[in-house]
Amino acid sequence: MEYNTLDRKMITYWYIVRFRRIFLFIIIIGIPTLILSRLDFFMLAASYVYGIEGLILLYLVAAAFLYPVIEYRQWGYLIFHDRVEIKHGIFFISTSIVPVIRIQHITIEHGIILRKLGLSSVRIHTASGTFNIMGLSNSEARSMIESLKNNLYTRIEVRGKV
Repeated sequence: MEYNTLDRKMITYWYIVRFRRIFLFIIIIGIPTLILSRLDFFMLAASYVYGIEGLILLYLVAAAFLYPVIEYRQWGYLIFHDRVEIKHGIFFISTSIVPVIRIQHITIEHGIILRKLGLSSVRIHTASGTFNIMGLSNSEARSMIESLKNNLYTRIEVRGKV
């Protein structure tokens, strides 16, 4: 069974998000450390702190380049008449199966970056939790919601007649 993939623009979104995280790390952690290293009482520990921050920064940069491509390959979803399957993860891949009859409501979200890329995120809400399918084109997200709505109405009508 072949899962539907996300829009390729999602890789760009993940790059942007991860590089924003690196930028925030440098501002929040790096600049104060640089200022504190000028003080006498911090000079002894500065080399250790720089080493730890350097390792963290190295990990963040490596993750920024590698994880979006891996994450794109791992994400997938399937829509059946009675359920939605969502597969995602990098190290631990999880598959969520959401019965259509259990869906309470569905929302489409567009963050600032997603909106600029023409992407949407579909959230499926049930009593037990929320399930997210990120990186769909706006038209694909709308058609997914219509499909789920039709499947839900069909299931309710069939169930009501029994």
